[in-house]
Amino acid sequence: MLNRFFTLFFSLFIVMLLHLGGAVSFFSDKTVDTLFQIRGPLQPDQSIVIIGVDEESLAKLGAWPFPRRHHAMLLQQLKQAKAVGFDILFSEPTADDEIFSAAMAAAPPVILATAHNYQHQILGPANSLHGFAGVGHIEILFGRNGVVRESNIFQQTAGAKIPSFAEALFSKTGITKKENSTGKVLINHYGPEGTFLYLSYVDVFQSVIPQEFFKNRLVLIGAKALGIGDSHVTPFSSQFPTPGVEIQATILNNLLEDSLLKALLWPQWLFMVAIALVGFFLWPRLEERWNWTINISLTTTLLLSSFVLFRASFFFNPVEPLLFLFIYFAAYLLMERFLTAKKIFTEMRRLDQQLETQLQRVYTNIPSQFFNLASTPPTTSGLKRHLNHLQSGVKVLTLQHHFIENILREELLPLILWDKNSGIVIIANIPFNNFWNRYSEEDTALPNLEQFMELVAKNQQSETVTAINHATFFEDNPEIPAMDIGLAKQGLKEYFRVNMQLFEITNIAFSGVLTILTDVTEIKELERLKDKIVSVVSHELKLPLTVIRGYGEMLADSLQGDEKQYIDEICAQTGRLNRLIEDFLDVARIEHNRQEIKRLPLDLKQLMEEAVKAVSVPAEKKSIAVLSKLPFRTTPVIGDYSLLIQAVINLLDNAIKFSPEHSRVTITLLEEMNRLMIMVADQGPGIPRESREEIFETFNRGRDEVAEEGFGLGLSFVKQVIQKHHGKIWYEHREEKGACFCLTLPKVEPDTTNPQLTR
Repeated sequence: MLNRFFTLFFSLFIVMLLHLGGAVSFFSDKTVDTLFQIRGPLQPDQSIVIIGVDEESLAKLGAWPFPRRHHAMLLQQLKQAKAVGFDILFSEPTADDEIFSAAMAAAPPVILATAHNYQHQILGPANSLHGFAGVGHIEILFGRNGVVRESNIFQQTAGAKIPSFAEALFSKTGITKKENSTGKVLINHYGPEGTFLYLSYVDVFQSVIPQEFFKNRLVLIGAKALGIGDSHVTPFSSQFPTPGVEIQATILNNLLEDSLLKALLWPQWLFMVAIALVGFFLWPRLEERWNWTINISLTTTLLLSSFVLFRASFFFNPVEPLLFLFIYFAAYLLMERFLTAKKIFTEMRRLDQQLETQLQRVYTNIPSQFFNLASTPPTTSGLKRHLNHLQSGVKVLTLQHHFIENILREELLPLILWDKNSGIVIIANIPFNNFWNRYSEEDTALPNLEQFMELVAKNQQSETVTAINHATFFEDNPEIPAMDIGLAKQGLKEYFRVNMQLFEITNIAFSGVLTILTDVTEIKELERLKDKIVSVVSHELKLPLTVIRGYGEMLADSLQGDEKQYIDEICAQTGRLNRLIEDFLDVARIEHNRQEIKRLPLDLKQLMEEAVKAVSVPAEKKSIAVLSKLPFRTTPVIGDYSLLIQAVINLLDNAIKFSPEHSRVTITLLEEMNRLMIMVADQGPGIPRESREEIFETFNRGRDEVAEEGFGLGLSFVKQVIQKHHGKIWYEHREEKGACFCLTLPKVEPDTTNPQLTR
């Protein structure tokens, strides 16, 4: 903000200096002249006639000045004029003064000229002259370059206020002025020399022009011949200067038409304020091209406004606003460049300080031929020194690039990195190129993120997945699970595990998606072989086990003593082996999506009550109290009733199995904002710290020190069921003795098009 104020006041100060130094006046004069040239000549009032003493008059009537009796005879021809003005000084008495005075007394109102001499004394008509109607000064104001643009309507003398020659003539017309201008005025020139109606002095003198021609006209008499020297430069002057009498006629015409140029100051201030506001508030917020557009628009508006007003006899001087605009914008650009350069050099110093530190993170020891800060001469300029440092850094990074490139090319699995927002490829190694060229149906060299996600959705090993919206997928899934896809090529199907993770670099605001592909075809084949073997073996085992158990139970009824004890043990072990086979098949079916999950509304409170009843018998055998902390009512959930009740029964059965006699097992149901939570706590020995990570793995019992039967399939089954219902399960350690298992189920079924939720 301080920089803005400084730029504004600095610009105003420069404009003020230009004004005091005369530069503004110079450009203002040029502006007036240009406006006259653009506007072009205008037709003056035909009631004004100029009688000029030209070269022809001098040739026929003699040298200048003419005898005053000639002027008296001229007045005889102008008796019908409205008023007559002599733009000639009659300051010395002559012998013809009486004749001239008598002619003036008999003629229409006659105005004589006055002027200052070099001693600043007023030169008026000689005392011997009388009969004239008034006097007026014929002095005009010259600009810096000698061009006539202004005049004083009245001239203040020691004794009185003398009107201008044109004002004195105008006063004899009887016309009332709309505005009484008493000071300096801008002359509204009509055109170059000869624009007004000119008559030769000798033609009027010799009665060539009839007297009726002058009826009710204003007649001005003055010198036209160049040799007399009464001529001046105006904005319209080209080859010849304009006679002084024509300038007086121009002022008179301005008075008759009320067309003197009226200087307007308020538009200047208005534009100055507008420019200040634009520069202070808009320039810093807009791009430079828009600032140029605004400035060009302001300049065009200024110039057009000045021209339009000029045609209406108003002079709006655009010089000061334009100078202010140009200077202000130049100062603004210089300040912006200065601040930018300051930031650049500050950043250069910071980069110089960080460059070596950052590169040390890449290499333990940077080779001296690549990077050596001490090699730069201390006298080198800051910019050159920084460039040397950058060149050294580029060499080091090139070395790192080749090292990484070799690793990516040969040593890694198929790998690709995309920009998360745009989806464009940032980097990919050769194995991924080979993978895409082999399995893609696209002709593109490398896929963008959307194309790759379409490939995953199309070939994912889940029947419920139809599409993946990559725009929201990563926001909805900050922890992306692995996804298996199957791709066929030349009749052979191969399987790949897609591991995707978000790749963030905060200091450069980069967000990407890193993907690694692992060929799991052999693993899938082994799983299929395992499933087939398990299925065959399990089914083949169940039949002989059933037969053995059946015959054993029949024999048990007919045996006594040790024989009966032996046969009872055989029946118990066959039952145990049969349960193992059933549990193993249940886990396998769920793991490999062969178990149909019926998703129907269910009452979780009722489900838990039935689960408690199901374990009442083993609990009574050990005198274990099963306490239920259930709410009066809960929100229904969507799920498979049989699978969920079996999962809860497994948790309760585990708690009873590993709890001592005469203890307590507690099952709790809590309803939260978006989910329902079930907690099963016992008073057993708990789970050792080293076993907690693998407690949900298949065949992991976790509490081996307790001599209870089990194969470690129960918790694995529970985990698979809960995950298929989009829930979570975990072990919660408690300070008091015992174990606590917690599981959650969402209230609303998530979108099944999400691969994370349907795997």
